[in-house]
Amino acid sequence: MRMDDQQDRDDPKRRRRRRRRPLESIRFDRTCGCSWIQVLAIFLYVAVALADGRKLSFTRQRYNATIYENNIGKSYATPETERMGIQLPEVASATDIRYRIISGDKNKLFKAEARQVGDFSFLLLRTRTGQVDVLNRERTELHKLRVRAMLRSAVDGSDSDLPDAEADVWVYVQDTNDLSPLFYPSEYEVNVPEDSALHVSLVQVKADDADVGVNGEIYYSLAEPSETFAVHPLTGVISLTRPLVFVDQPFHELSVLASDRGPKLGAAVVGASSRARVRVHVLRVNQHEPRIHVRHLPEVVEQSQVDVYAVVRVEDADTGPSGQIRSLDIIDGDPDGYFRVQRVGTGGQPGINTNNNNNNGAAEFNIAVLKLLDRERAPTGYNLTLRAVDGGTPPRNSTATLHVTVSDWNDHAPVFDREHYEVRIVETAPVGTPLIRLRVSDEDQGRNAQVQLSIVGGNQGGHFRINPTSGVLYTALPLDAEMRAEHILTVSAIDQGTAGTRQQSSAKITVQVLDANDNDPIFYQQPGGVLEIQVDENEQAGAEVARATARDADAGENAYISYSLANLAPVPFEVDPFTGAIRTTETLDYETGRRRYLLKIRASDWGTPYRRQSELLVTVIVRDVNDNRPQFQRVGCVGRVPRTTAIGSELLTLSAVDVDQGNAVVYRIVSGNEDGCFSLDSSSGALGVACDLSDLGISERFVNVTATDGQHFADIMTIRIHLTGGVRGEEESRFECRETGLDKRLLEMINTAAKRQTGGDDSNPVTELPPLPSRYGQNVHTPEFYDFPVQVRVNESVSSGTALIRLRARDRDHGYNGLLVYVISGGDDDSAFQIDTESGLLRVAGQLDREKRAGYSLNVTVFDLGQPQKSAWRILPVIVTDVNDNPPRFDRPVISVSIAETAQIGTSVAQLSANDADEGDNAKITFSLAAGDSSDLKLDPNTGLLTVSGQLDRERRDFYEIVVIARDGSPNGPGLTAKALVRVRILDVNDVAPRFARPWQVVKIREDMPVGAVVALVEATDPDLGLGGVVRYSLASSYASETVESFSIDKVTGTVRLARRLDFEDRSVYNLTVRAKDRGSPSLSSEAYLAVEVVDVNENLYAPRFDDFVTEASVRENAPPGTLVAKVTANDADPSGDDSRLSYAIRGGTGLGLFSIDNEGQCFVFSSFFLLFCRFFPANLCFIGGPFEW
Repeated sequence: MRMDDQQDRDDPKRRRRRRRRPLESIRFDRTCGCSWIQVLAIFLYVAVALADGRKLSFTRQRYNATIYENNIGKSYATPETERMGIQLPEVASATDIRYRIISGDKNKLFKAEARQVGDFSFLLLRTRTGQVDVLNRERTELHKLRVRAMLRSAVDGSDSDLPDAEADVWVYVQDTNDLSPLFYPSEYEVNVPEDSALHVSLVQVKADDADVGVNGEIYYSLAEPSETFAVHPLTGVISLTRPLVFVDQPFHELSVLASDRGPKLGAAVVGASSRARVRVHVLRVNQHEPRIHVRHLPEVVEQSQVDVYAVVRVEDADTGPSGQIRSLDIIDGDPDGYFRVQRVGTGGQPGINTNNNNNNGAAEFNIAVLKLLDRERAPTGYNLTLRAVDGGTPPRNSTATLHVTVSDWNDHAPVFDREHYEVRIVETAPVGTPLIRLRVSDEDQGRNAQVQLSIVGGNQGGHFRINPTSGVLYTALPLDAEMRAEHILTVSAIDQGTAGTRQQSSAKITVQVLDANDNDPIFYQQPGGVLEIQVDENEQAGAEVARATARDADAGENAYISYSLANLAPVPFEVDPFTGAIRTTETLDYETGRRRYLLKIRASDWGTPYRRQSELLVTVIVRDVNDNRPQFQRVGCVGRVPRTTAIGSELLTLSAVDVDQGNAVVYRIVSGNEDGCFSLDSSSGALGVACDLSDLGISERFVNVTATDGQHFADIMTIRIHLTGGVRGEEESRFECRETGLDKRLLEMINTAAKRQTGGDDSNPVTELPPLPSRYGQNVHTPEFYDFPVQVRVNESVSSGTALIRLRARDRDHGYNGLLVYVISGGDDDSAFQIDTESGLLRVAGQLDREKRAGYSLNVTVFDLGQPQKSAWRILPVIVTDVNDNPPRFDRPVISVSIAETAQIGTSVAQLSANDADEGDNAKITFSLAAGDSSDLKLDPNTGLLTVSGQLDRERRDFYEIVVIARDGSPNGPGLTAKALVRVRILDVNDVAPRFARPWQVVKIREDMPVGAVVALVEATDPDLGLGGVVRYSLASSYASETVESFSIDKVTGTVRLARRLDFEDRSVYNLTVRAKDRGSPSLSSEAYLAVEVVDVNENLYAPRFDDFVTEASVRENAPPGTLVAKVTANDADPSGDDSRLSYAIRGGTGLGLFSIDNEGQCFVFSSFFLLFCRFFPANLCFIGGPFEW
């Protein structure tokens, strides 16, 4: 067949080959036993392949193969997944496939071989012989080879026209255990504190093995058995399995072995490179804290010279530098630097311990007092925190509290809250009236702070007294502002310290005695009680005739005086209310009015609540004054007088009257008598003839006359005289005058004056004077209480100033005689009460305390302000009622008891007792436990007895701190409470067996684990104390003794180790019984179970190998099933046993299902039906139970 297609044109080389062999002859061998159908198929395949220009091709473009390192001679690489090579048609049997490595093998380590089996040309890679160098995985693990396949004629060796094929083969070099582990570094040093915890990692050793897989897996073990240390077989971590004690062994040296898990080449001896040396230096550890012991004085008296207050001894149980006490310092409680620590034996200098002796573990210090202490600056003392530091590395320290009690020295004087007090009090205040409460404090303590007060100056006459304890100032005598309006008292406060140390201070009290209206006005003009004055009549209205002057010894408005006229009948006088001037209200007339007046002048002050008055009797005598002119009784006289009337004859007697007393009337002629013919007797008023009338040439004469009293003249009266010419002696003179009515008026005036002088109307006598009002009378009646209470109850919680009751009294007198004032005159030694002086309202003045004083009997006295003063008194019982103001108090606020944990239910634990200073329900106490406290203890609410109510278990709870509440029975509210702390310590009894944390454990361990490896850590704890809590471990087994012999347990720590090598095939499970037993009396024990499962390790180190990778056999087509076809044989380099016992199986190929194979490697016909269709049946064989190789 000529191949002249596109492939020839594209491939010149192909064309050249084609020209050399223009025709490929195909030879068919009848001996193959193929039918004509098979021949036709092959013919067609070759024809098509040549026509299509096909080329040779590997079954894959890349193959993976493996080969062991260090192989010498011919060693073939094994493909990993499928066969390597080229699939050929049967027509190619006349050709030969050859393989050549064209790249990737620069060291010429490999050689490619071809082997044709049937229609497949196998590619075989092997190591070359005669080479000095061998495969080394550690140097080159992968070889990437490029292989070319070439087709040659089997007849003449000429090249085929088909192109060459190429494929990659990656050859992986597999490891062999040709290297030993190597430590780097090979020596280790570690410092381990002696107090390191068990199983703590100390150091990790590290070895490397360049092999891989089990050949590179390393087991670590200790060359010499050790109970103190263990090495982890996989990680190389060395841990602690026993406590370290520096004193017993300060240095440990360990030899650690490293071995791989792979098969050993030659003698299984570990070389020097597989051993590491570990040096463990045990560091001395500062295990113990310093212990501080203090001895000190009971107290330090303040302001006293004290050098050393306390001696402190510090001890440390460690040895060496850790046991030396480096320092003792005050780290708290002394901010002002009153104290200093001084080391004994170093000159008192603080600082680092300089002792060079062997007295490790103890040092003494003095706590020195550097300054004078002042209790008032630290009333509760000083709580010094001491810290002791030892010389360890790192140093340990401990602290202790030292309480410095500073007792009081009387170094402070009492202090008044003010240096000067001012107080006012009315002078009418009764004796016993409180004025002020002085407040004094003393910074000292105890008796040094108890203060007594007294009046040391300014109390001349003893008008005041002071309560020495309460500090209330009282009046002791009646006060009189008029006598002394101001008292300056000096009050001394002295504490009650011991004699010679008492301190004293003083304060001033200025007492202003306020004026009360207790004095009547007094007239200056009252030596005899009556004032007599004279006043002329005719004084004008408003004329001051006298001045009444009074004085009042009171002050202020109480001394202001008003004057008034107290006459009942009207008088022509008035009194100026401010000046006391007595003035006339009308003109007085001696002749017609009263000639004597009796005036009652009243002087009233302006005081309150009542005015005080006094009276002055003033007699006013009216003096007569010549204030009236004479008056003629008759006027207008006309008379006839004969001319013959002889000289000397009396014609007419004039009568003129002067009402003034004692005045003589003188008459005289004023005019009309120029010729002297008439005469007028100046005394009698007789008018006579003094001349011869006959000689007169006129017949009528007018004579004007008047009358005078020497000062005043009467009105001129004209007398008309007609001269007649009668015969001498026959005719008499006659006059007629007109009556003026003077006589009648004079009579009336005289009668009126007489009436005014002697009184007239009996119903309103002019001399009657009003008496003083009754309130200014005598103090007749005594005050008396009414509605006086039987008793007064007051709650002790009331505040100062609370009003209690108003006491009532009365006095039937009036005015000041009936004005009452109140005072507590006795029974109030504590100055706890005060009564309002005027209203009688009783108030609380101090702090009441029923527990201090439950009642008072107050002597309440009432006084009137009359003269003389009268009083009455009554005893008032005051009952102080209880308030729930006192909580219960435990006799022992902290109780510590111990009781065995085996105590029966009902056993008494503690008796609590409390009392309450209140009374009644407020003092009834019930006991209870605080919420959340244990139910193992029960408290009787009435008796306070604490008993066991549940099963005690010290291991469950070794200490109870119970808060007991005492509550009083207040009916108002929840009541007051107090708390006590009961500390109950449960005493241990060895009643608990050791308890395993895990009573059942299952661990797995490889069978090739080295001896001495830690298998498990079992731990049991015993909560008992002392030897009852010390646990020791041991192993027991219900199986053969070899179970116990295969393992060991540390009796102290419970570390289970492998005592000899294990073999899974010999025994796969070990059931260990671990017993933990305490050392108490009696001893108790418990058991735990440890199941050790041995994990099988693949000891099948070598894979089975066939003698050849291919075996050829033939069988007739009609061979019945069971016909033996062939026998294959494989070898296993493992020791005899299961690991070298082989079994066979067919796992692939075209003959799958047609043949069977037994465990002996014999291959039989399984089915003959399909044997008719093909003469070649490749089959893949495998081994059951392990790796295999062709």
